[in-house]
Amino acid sequence: MKKTKLIHEVRAVKSKKELANIVKAQRISEKVLQKTIEKLRDGVTELEIANFIKKTHLRHGVNVLSFPPIVSFGKNTANIHHNPGKTKLKKFTRRGGADIIMFDFGCTINHYCSDMTRTYFWGKPTAKQKKVYQVVLEAQNRALAKLSKGEKKAKVVDRVARSFLAKKFKNNFKHGLGHGVGTVIHEWPNFKPKSEDIIPVGCVMTIEPGIYLKGFGGVRIEDMVLITKNGYKNLTNFPKNLNSAIL
Repeated sequence: MKKTKLIHEVRAVKSKKELANIVKAQRISEKVLQKTIEKLRDGVTELEIANFIKKTHLRHGVNVLSFPPIVSFGKNTANIHHNPGKTKLKKFTRRGGADIIMFDFGCTINHYCSDMTRTYFWGKPTAKQKKVYQVVLEAQNRALAKLSKGEKKAKVVDRVARSFLAKKFKNNFKHGLGHGVGTVIHEWPNFKPKSEDIIPVGCVMTIEPGIYLKGFGGVRIEDMVLITKNGYKNLTNFPKNLNSAIL
């Protein structure tokens, strides 16, 4: 006897056409991110960069974003859903080290969303800044490695990243590891500690671990992946190693 599927389960599995829209949206946002990095300078504000992101998407023919762009500088990067404001980018900070920069944005093509987060250092990062970055990247890589082995239980994938982060920064990772992406930016299924979701082949998920230290700053790295029968395919094509994060 076949199980009756709910509408969110049906919508989670993407057709070739749906997937093509998501990938196109992602490629456009990657071009925008590259232009945005080139736009950075001492004294520029979060709000100026957020507006630049919007205008640059428009130049690529995109007039609907997945959500309002998250642009945060310095200690504001510790705020998971920071609203861009008047904070200015500074090469040298009072506490030493680099100003941390976080970008989280995406756009839509034919109503289908993309989503990506990258974190950067404006200047030479301190040892602690480097450590936080490398820990977050390793957490993401561990989750991806679990997916590559065919794991489909959402809470198991979440646990791999969450337990690693907890060993380095206790009780700091306060959100889910990722979510489905489609015509809305947060779709079923979800990578969460208590999730009973089984990730279906053909759905698009985000993998976005993060560390957020109040008064210091935060790091989040987010990719979108297509879940395949025996693993995954990364749909994000933008550098994320530590060297590429130092501007």
